[in-house]
Amino acid sequence: MEYITEIQKKLSVVARPEVLVVGAGPAGLGAAIAAARNGADTMLVERYGFPGGNLTTSMVNPIFTFHDINGRQIIKGITEEMVQRMIEAGASIGHVTDLTFDNASMTPFDPERSKVVLLEMLEEAGVGMLFHTLVTGVQVNNGRIETVIIENKSGRQAICPQHVIDCSGDADIVAFADLPFSKGREDDGAMQPATLYFRVGNVDNTELRAWMKANRDILKDNPTDKEIDSQRAIAFLGLNMLVNKAIADGELDREVAPRILMYELPNNQFSVNTTRLQNMDATNAGDLTKAEISLRKQVLQVHEFLKKRIGGFAGSYIIDTAVQVGTRESRHIKGDYTLTQEDILQGASFKDGVACGTFAIDIHPPHGQQQIFTGSGKAVYEIPYRCMLPEGIDNLLVAGKTISATHTAFGSIRVMATCMAMGEGAGTAAALLVKNSSSTREINVGELREVLVKNGQFLLNEDLKEDVDENLILKRVNGSGEKASHYNPFLK
Repeated sequence: MEYITEIQKKLSVVARPEVLVVGAGPAGLGAAIAAARNGADTMLVERYGFPGGNLTTSMVNPIFTFHDINGRQIIKGITEEMVQRMIEAGASIGHVTDLTFDNASMTPFDPERSKVVLLEMLEEAGVGMLFHTLVTGVQVNNGRIETVIIENKSGRQAICPQHVIDCSGDADIVAFADLPFSKGREDDGAMQPATLYFRVGNVDNTELRAWMKANRDILKDNPTDKEIDSQRAIAFLGLNMLVNKAIADGELDREVAPRILMYELPNNQFSVNTTRLQNMDATNAGDLTKAEISLRKQVLQVHEFLKKRIGGFAGSYIIDTAVQVGTRESRHIKGDYTLTQEDILQGASFKDGVACGTFAIDIHPPHGQQQIFTGSGKAVYEIPYRCMLPEGIDNLLVAGKTISATHTAFGSIRVMATCMAMGEGAGTAAALLVKNSSSTREINVGELREVLVKNGQFLLNEDLKEDVDENLILKRVNGSGEKASHYNPFLK
């Protein structure tokens, strides 16, 4: 490989925040708002011109999952506040049942209107925002991140924070600091595939529901007329055989997921989650470029399939595609504790738990066709603070999908509601570190949990009033995944 030497130059220091949050996705939003609300001078750096990450940039929809199968809400705090403000802004209908019969609840939303909701929450909290900015490196001194290097239209600059929260989605700060991490599966490093979401408009909802009743035998779990009619927002999953035939006939790319999965959004729009590219590394620019090219072509193919095969879509059109492909998995940090499959399935609690999760172990196949899906809401588990502490550094926290977790456990913690709750845990912790002039491993976890609960976060083993929505009690717990290429290896 050929190399050049970059000319050394002085960089202007543009900020010295007490807490610097890198990345404005769900985890970064929770972290920045929590840190600022708890008294820390907080700065948020984001590569795009608006916040939201997978919520907005990648248009992932709906938000999963706030409730267990008994209708008990286990994610609250800032994440629930965001939903309520989306409802007030006409950007969401709130928490509803999921007609795919696997998720305890789902929360569809309008990603465009939500951008302003998120901006207002950040502004009101007093978060300093810097958009259109990439983090390109760090300087580490005596086991602490001393400087974070950024680049934008203003040039190459430096930020000197007291504490950093890496919410980049790919543990970029951890990688820049040469701290240990792994990628993907433990045995071969293979990672879950990428998907490009797109929105469809002008769907005849009445015709779609009638078509579903007439074709229930090719939908997952054969929904009844009553279930279809009572659904406030359609959740559609199935058509495995039709998709496979279209792939064999050359109508669909062979990389397309072997089922149709889509969700109704506010204003009679539908979010489609069917495009797919396997065998890619989300930290490799070449692979990301390949994904953007391949998946944008797949969008047109999938939409033509919907128009030809599903009632109500004949006159539909593509509203938009996500700004960038959604990537499910990349780096996993090596932290003080690694969350495991057993922790998820057994509903583990921890003395230093900072957030809860209840989503399924959901592993889109890095290779092959069958998707592992356990069904969400069966067990409620906590995510310990120690999972956010990268080995070898004293002023860095990591929140979101790149925390210290095994590939299988990651299949559950990676969804947006859980990531935002993790972010609130990390941001609250960072504010306490500033207040007490302590390093990340000197925190009083009892105080941390006390503040989180006071601010509305739901945690296990606390004397909390439980909120149960009887309309969200899951009626079907272990549905068959045959018509959607799903299977559950953990039923025992």
